[in-house]
Amino acid sequence: MRQIVYMKQEAHYKWLIKQKCRASFELFCQQLVANNAFDLPYKIAAGKIRKQTVLQSVKTSNGQFTNTIEETIQTIVQALFPTDDSTQETHVQRKKRETVNTYSSTILDKQFTKQEITYAISTMKKKKAPGINGISIEIIKELHDMNPDILHYTYNKCLELGIIPET
Repeated sequence: MRQIVYMKQEAHYKWLIKQKCRASFELFCQQLVANNAFDLPYKIAAGKIRKQTVLQSVKTSNGQFTNTIEETIQTIVQALFPTDDSTQETHVQRKKRETVNTYSSTILDKQFTKQEITYAISTMKKKKAPGINGISIEIIKELHDMNPDILHYTYNKCLELGIIPET
């Protein structure tokens, strides 16, 4: 008899915990979006939020709000990866650009192919901790899905310049 009562109480207790967790999470998401709409996508990309969330609209640079997920993602990507404007560079940045553009290398390695990069990214395990640079695998996958040429160019440029991190 005691065991039956115990099991019922335990089941009820677990149900209450689950209800409180859901309510707390929903409140957390509402507060997060109200304070900073860009904070939630980072948490989703890093896999810190497990409940499936629909991206809300975000404010674009011209003050309007996005209407579709595609517009929202495009706005976020443009904010995170702005276009390179060489007219607004400092003297140090100009020197670095000049060094990069005139650098000649004797690297014997073949360039990465798009297929190699796609395969490497597709075999990366999700929900792993970000690297030293703080970029999670989910962000890399999303970036690759949106524009694989960016990673293809970046990885091959790093290979050409010999800028390959140790870890």
